[in-house]
Amino acid sequence: MAQVNRCLKQLFFGFNMLSGIAGCVLLVLAVIAAPYNTEHDQGESIGLTWIISTAVVSVLLSLLGAYGAYKENIVILRVFLGIIGFGTIFFLIVGFQMARSMPEAMQLIKENLPAITSEMMADAEHRQTIMALQVQGKCCGIMSYRDWDSKIPETCKCSSFKSDPSQCMEVQTTKDGGNWGRSDKSEMMWIYREPCGPLILKNFDSAFKTGLGFFLGFGVYSLIGLVLSGMMIRQIKKVQSTEVPETIDDGYRFTP
Repeated sequence: MAQVNRCLKQLFFGFNMLSGIAGCVLLVLAVIAAPYNTEHDQGESIGLTWIISTAVVSVLLSLLGAYGAYKENIVILRVFLGIIGFGTIFFLIVGFQMARSMPEAMQLIKENLPAITSEMMADAEHRQTIMALQVQGKCCGIMSYRDWDSKIPETCKCSSFKSDPSQCMEVQTTKDGGNWGRSDKSEMMWIYREPCGPLILKNFDSAFKTGLGFFLGFGVYSLIGLVLSGMMIRQIKKVQSTEVPETIDDGYRFTP
């Protein structure tokens, strides 16, 4: 009996194995990240749901493709082909749309950053987030240190003054006098020279590029799977068409 091309079969199995491993890795990362996710982080919850869904679909699809190749079942491979074909179109369309809209989205964020800054400064929880960003990014304020008016927090204090004074600048700040009737007092303070706005824009740009790489990467990878599954189906059909059933009875053979 004719056999399906062994090299093609191994390539197809390898493709499905990589898909399954990638799905398992994503699933493990999602499980690790789940305890750190809170009910208030709606954006993170949606992202986590997408990761889990992608991981589960990737694992199940890899098992389906591997089983179809092992059994040389055209029906299963056609189902695999249809699903991965839809995935290829989806990932490539989303990837190209992101590539097209990314410059416009970044420009929109830049234009609205001052208004966003005012809203964040008016909220105590968001101010805590900005303070944490200042420590991490060694910056002060979003647009500038003046976002804090005259009461600049300690997180703006330049800790690298002795090692790199160029990162710092001296400004006047107002310290709270406390609850004992003492009036606020002014003093000079060395703070980080750079604002956090450029860092925020850089983080947005990195997030867009990561998303773009994710969708285009999966789109290209799915396209490879699409080609391999199509070749597998064609090869199995070719093998089945060349098989000749042994139905000739010995009684009807011509004996010279």
